[in-house]
Amino acid sequence: MQKREKLRRFVGDILIRKGDNEPFADDDSLLLAGRIDSLNVLEIVTFMEKEFAFNLSEQSFDPNCYDSIDSMMELVDGSTS
Repeated sequence: MQKREKLRRFVGDILIRKGDNEPFADDDSLLLAGRIDSLNVLEIVTFMEKEFAFNLSEQSFDPNCYDSIDSMMELVDGSTS
């Protein structure tokens, strides 16, 4: 399974746990739209660190970077370049 699909599934599982069964596109706002919150971002960061060898300590933290699947993948892809 590709990184993007793993991340989509993980975020989708978070949304389902929150009772949000609406579909989402890779460029949909999740954080700013209120579909995920700061605690969910921590879950996502932990998942990204474990699954993709993403190191948050090498990145400056900007909540906007966790607003969509596309923006999260930019972080992951940028950390492995």
